[in-house]
Amino acid sequence: MSLPVYIVITPFFPSPDNWRGAYCYDFVKALMRTEKYDVRVFVPGKGDDYEYHGVRVCRFLDRMLPSAVFPFLFSCSNQKAFLRKIRQENIPFSQIKVCHAHTAFFGIYALAVKKQNPKCKTLLHHHDPASFGLNLGKLRHFYPHKLINFVLLKKMHEQIDCHVFISKMVKNSFSSVPDAAWSCYSEYQRQMKGLQFACQTHIRNSLILHNGVDSSIFSPASANKTDHGFRIGCIGNFGDWKSQITLLQAIKSLKQFFPDLSVRFVGSGEYLDQCRNFVKENLLESIVSFESECDHHDLPSFYYSIDLFVLPSYFEGFGCVFTEAYSCGVPFITCEGQGMDDLIPQEERGLWLCPPMNPDILAEKIRYYFIHRPIMHLSGPVDINILVSNFIKELEEILT
Repeated sequence: MSLPVYIVITPFFPSPDNWRGAYCYDFVKALMRTEKYDVRVFVPGKGDDYEYHGVRVCRFLDRMLPSAVFPFLFSCSNQKAFLRKIRQENIPFSQIKVCHAHTAFFGIYALAVKKQNPKCKTLLHHHDPASFGLNLGKLRHFYPHKLINFVLLKKMHEQIDCHVFISKMVKNSFSSVPDAAWSCYSEYQRQMKGLQFACQTHIRNSLILHNGVDSSIFSPASANKTDHGFRIGCIGNFGDWKSQITLLQAIKSLKQFFPDLSVRFVGSGEYLDQCRNFVKENLLESIVSFESECDHHDLPSFYYSIDLFVLPSYFEGFGCVFTEAYSCGVPFITCEGQGMDDLIPQEERGLWLCPPMNPDILAEKIRYYFIHRPIMHLSGPVDINILVSNFIKELEEILT
């Protein structure tokens, strides 16, 4: 007897030439290991189907205006293209038990499958504190555009069977929309401006699924680290909310205390040049390096090369980089009030969490770690296999 089909549809999935979406890959591999479902992955966009480390990825051609302008404009034609691709893959709609969509706008695809099979359960996975996706595109501050998207998203969200959030922080931000007072991120507050008239979205069911890591790839180093001084690592897209500039400001003040200090940054983005300029202006070139992204499977070697991971992001749903570092035996420091609050015990928060955009306190915490080397503990599992196994049990309880 064939297994029920579990469809995953996401805009982000790694490919041979693009490494974004490793969290989706890890989830899919763990789901496949349960042997409960025939897992199928669909990604919109141009190009042929492909395989990535044992996962076959089906592509279908969608239509979208540049810069996320009116993303629902081609919903009908995009849904038809998705359904057509499912038929081409010879997947009977009656066999589809779950359609799991990632990111706000992709709920339309899950609902399209449900029209073909009303018994299919729809999931919508939220990775971002801006869970309505109103932060995207050049027209994000144009009020009619924002209002139309908000109304359509709210209606769609209320039809989904179960919403999946990567942390309590993301769930709370979703539940509080359009209230943005909880966030210190001024850009997000601006996005919510003018939507105060709206009532909160009613959702049927919800689950928390932290971004886990594959412990067969991310595990403590088997050999002792070479003597490279005290090295800090930071991985992340260079966006304003990632706040790499705060880390650089802290490094500037720490340089005089640590003659063997060095910092490795990995990532790209619009604020990279600002950070490069800061390094040059403050004569930090000898201790700060900037590196491009690498394949997900090559990241452990980066973590093995550092003593402490620091990313002072202040609008972070649940960064995979933190659990990756931890699984490789490297502690991390980040901002309070973010997704990682879920796993850091109350008694240790003073060690590993700092206020947003505060380089002085960040420098103090780095210096404290350098001197005392406390051991980091997390209050829950980070292994993706354990997380997905628990997730499937909870999901089946909710949806039956």
